[in-house]
Amino acid sequence: MGKLIILGGNARSGKSTLAFKLVKKGYSRISLDNLQNYLEEGLNINFEELSNELKLQFFKTIVDNAMEESKNEDTNIVIDMYDYLPHDLEKIPGLDKKNIYFLIYPNCTKEEIKYNVIHYAKESDWIAKVNETYLDECVDRFYSRNKVILEECQKFNYQYVDTASGKKRDLILEELLKEITE
Repeated sequence: MGKLIILGGNARSGKSTLAFKLVKKGYSRISLDNLQNYLEEGLNINFEELSNELKLQFFKTIVDNAMEESKNEDTNIVIDMYDYLPHDLEKIPGLDKKNIYFLIYPNCTKEEIKYNVIHYAKESDWIAKVNETYLDECVDRFYSRNKVILEECQKFNYQYVDTASGKKRDLILEELLKEITE
């Protein structure tokens, strides 16, 4: 039987970095960001205009299919997602909480968060193309979102990993990779 890993959490916390490391270890990757982009660009569906119920049903369908494939085909799969929080995952039966990780940086200052955003952004990332004012607004949102995710992880008993900033972040992600693949 394969393993299904779900990586949630805050922007620039290392979710995609870790997901790509898992791909190198033989995992298949499902990126919710990519799927949303395909819907918007390929089918002209504005994901943000969908109701929360439809968004959750979309996510649940992806998770259900990934669980089934992982189980029946002995395939390891990682889902890389940003938009969904622990309270959303509570609505999906059959999830193995020990294989769900929320990556956050609750002890980082806004300056450290801004460093992560700038340092880990690729040229093609939307965040690399914004002006300083909007970047600061995003940093404020990410700072607040850390607290929400942390509180929900504690409330619903999900694992969270403080990925910190800079070189410490890289070491933490390597340790988490080892934990997942052992």
